[in-house]
Amino acid sequence: MKTLLPRWNLSLRTELIACLLVTSLASTAIVGGLAYQRLTKKFNTLVMQESNNNFTNDVQQYFKVYGSWAEGQKQESFRAFTERRRATMRPDAGGVLRPQPGVEPGPVGPAGPPPGGGLQKPPPPGTGGNLNRPPFRFYLFDADYRSLFTLAPYRPGDPIHDEDRARMLPIQLDGKTIAYSSPQGEVSYSDLDLGYLAAMRESLVMGTALGLALTLLLGVFLGNRLSRPLRHLTGAVQAMGEGALRQQVPVESDNEVGVLAQAFNRMSGEIARQYEDLQKSHAQIEAMATQMRELSLRDALTGLHNRRHFDEQCAQLFASSQRYQRPFSVTLCDIDHFKRVNDQFSHATGDEVLRRIGEILKQSMRGSDLVARYGGEEFVVAFPETDLEHAKEACEALRQRVEAYPWHEVHPDLRVTISMGLCSDTQVASFHHMLEAADALLYQAKHGGRNQVCALAAGEPA
Repeated sequence: MKTLLPRWNLSLRTELIACLLVTSLASTAIVGGLAYQRLTKKFNTLVMQESNNNFTNDVQQYFKVYGSWAEGQKQESFRAFTERRRATMRPDAGGVLRPQPGVEPGPVGPAGPPPGGGLQKPPPPGTGGNLNRPPFRFYLFDADYRSLFTLAPYRPGDPIHDEDRARMLPIQLDGKTIAYSSPQGEVSYSDLDLGYLAAMRESLVMGTALGLALTLLLGVFLGNRLSRPLRHLTGAVQAMGEGALRQQVPVESDNEVGVLAQAFNRMSGEIARQYEDLQKSHAQIEAMATQMRELSLRDALTGLHNRRHFDEQCAQLFASSQRYQRPFSVTLCDIDHFKRVNDQFSHATGDEVLRRIGEILKQSMRGSDLVARYGGEEFVVAFPETDLEHAKEACEALRQRVEAYPWHEVHPDLRVTISMGLCSDTQVASFHHMLEAADALLYQAKHGGRNQVCALAAGEPA
């Protein structure tokens, strides 16, 4: 099954420009997308590592201050400890919070720092201190893989699931594993990270816009340059399709298009020459065919149609007259005493009489009438759309012309007349029956003294 694809009515130049634009846009989008994806992934990794390091340091410091998780929970929650610890940090040059040298929070109570003593408030948002609000939450398990606080789906004391154990990262203190952790949640960026990513996006968009503009300019230039010879070829091919076969296009280069133009010029000249020869041959063949067709339809001596053509055409005229109830008449003519002409004046004279009778018939009949030599000295005429009265008038005029013809030009003693039988009865079965009736009437004319017209209308007895 063939798939019907849409057809775009675009010029080659437009297609070249569009292809360059699409290619440039696709390549820029792919490269920019991959670069942005890699950058985002790298940021995610760095933020995750930084957050995990901070969480690990908080856990290590919590265990270091209180000795164990259980002991620390009796005196201070891990969240409160973390907030106290972060209050002592300051952002470094990169905006990341770092512990101040020599300042680490001790245990609360008499052994710890006085309330508020040496503690700093968390840095305000927007100063790179997003570690005050960690972007991740962490699972935290003890060395025996039991949860240390509530984080769905775990509650304190719940054992770790087997599928989660492989993701756990060990937290060590003095070479001993004190807990296991795993970050959860989505990455959140600092204001500095967001600004850097925004600058990267702007750079990619600007690069894409400049690339598209450059591609458009190059596409217009290259499209015009590359498509010009092809436009010449296209115009020449269209002209050939309209009949102007001899076409020549300029050859502007030696590349593939130039070679194609040279081949086209040669092909166009050869096709034009062959077509001219073919037209001459076709004209000769057509003339010969017309001549042969005419010869097959006409009598060689008189130039009138022959009996076969008359029968074919008369059958159609008869059928049409019956179908549409139109008048139609047929007459059969015979030269009186034609055998005597051949015997008394020679066969050459008889042939000349036949030719002259043929000329008289062609000049006397209408263009719509069908005239033929039916055989020997017999002639037949079909009168379409003609009733008996008008057909009889035409036959009588023909008889008189034959009788009045200057036959002495052929031979001083020559006299020629014709007898005619005319039938207009279209109620018979076929035109052959009309011819039979006309032949019977011709027989009557012969036996009634010759040189006369005997006619039969529809419904009259023969």
